Amino acid sequence: MLHVHESHLANGKEDVMKSCLRSFIFAVGIMLFAAGFTHAEVGVTPDTIKVGVISDLTGPAAIGGIGMADGITSYFNVLNEQGGIHGRKVQAIVEDCAYSPAKAVSAAKKLTTKDGIFAFISSWGTAPSTALFPIAEEEKIPIAPACSLATSMYDPLKKYVFAVGTNYVDQSLLIVEYAINELNIKKPKIALFGQDDDWGRDHLKGLEIARSKYNLPPIAVEFYKYDAVDFKSNVINLMREKPDLVILASAIKSGAMFLKEASKLKWQTRFIGSNTLGLIATLQLAGEVGEGLLVLNIFAMPDEDIPGMKKLVAASKKYFGEKWMPAAEKIHPYYVYGWINAMVFSEGAKRAGKDLTREGLIKAMESIQNFDPEGLMGPISFSPKSHGTPGSARMTKADVANKRFVPITGWKAVAK
Repeated sequence: MLHVHESHLANGKEDVMKSCLRSFIFAVGIMLFAAGFTHAEVGVTPDTIKVGVISDLTGPAAIGGIGMADGITSYFNVLNEQGGIHGRKVQAIVEDCAYSPAKAVSAAKKLTTKDGIFAFISSWGTAPSTALFPIAEEEKIPIAPACSLATSMYDPLKKYVFAVGTNYVDQSLLIVEYAINELNIKKPKIALFGQDDDWGRDHLKGLEIARSKYNLPPIAVEFYKYDAVDFKSNVINLMREKPDLVILASAIKSGAMFLKEASKLKWQTRFIGSNTLGLIATLQLAGEVGEGLLVLNIFAMPDEDIPGMKKLVAASKKYFGEKWMPAAEKIHPYYVYGWINAMVFSEGAKRAGKDLTREGLIKAMESIQNFDPEGLMGPISFSPKSHGTPGSARMTKADVANKRFVPITGWKAVAK
């Protein structure tokens, strides 16, 4: 007869129970892992947030586009060294659009399908940014924020698109108010040289508002295509109108070429550029004909004693050496713009919390009120009803010899 001790039976039952318990715990763990993996947001891992940057690296506005991309990269380098966002490092993947809407779309498709990004940051320029709207809507992916000051970025409201900075409508109004109040031209006859897209049309919209507000003469307008290379006819057409003031709502190269054509034809009038021309590159391309050019600038100057600029300059030196400081440490304005946009995205992602989702980012961005980008520009605010920020600007004057734009007014907002 086989004798089995009760203790052996008890131990056997206990082993079976332990084995079953381990199997159950393992199965539950697998299910929890699978559930977590299934619901993880695209472009977000436990240690990384992947974002896409589309910029002009080889096209007509490449100097500004490269500056913007490097500003974003520089900010994220600093942020990542400090631990990132809730323990996640931000990985920025930069793609070139050469200032072409079609190439911007191709870059966006690559970033969303191949790279699997969480969000776009600073899609460069009005036309390329506009081309991304259908992709943002279809993929439910935020552009947070775009690199464009056109009101079409947020008016009408677009759920997935945000924009930072003084818009082009307000810039036109500020330029007209400067002409009336500072240049003492009480009823200026104004001409506009602008790019044939939402950017240029926003400037015209602002001028038409100013015309009605201040009872001004009709606005003379010459639009050009973004890839144009000959501006002689534009200059001749505007010369015939004999304006007191010409507003240049153009890219760097286009604006510089327009000024050179005007100089060849010995046209002497006042030229004031929108913020896009407030770059050392404009002076390098225009040469001596750029002397005294007035430009409305929406960013702080690189030699200003403010916390944000000190951090930005230190980071630029560390990561890019002398690349953005060829003349007395003058930082490129679009480098500043990229830095600010990366800062704003990071603020939204921090507010969204550790469980980062695209929907959570949008809600967090909409909660930003009077956010101070450390003095680099005016306060930034969004809301569920507005994804654009109110802004202010200063008039600056070109100093070609020293390769800089000197502020000649304080910060001003549009008169109400």
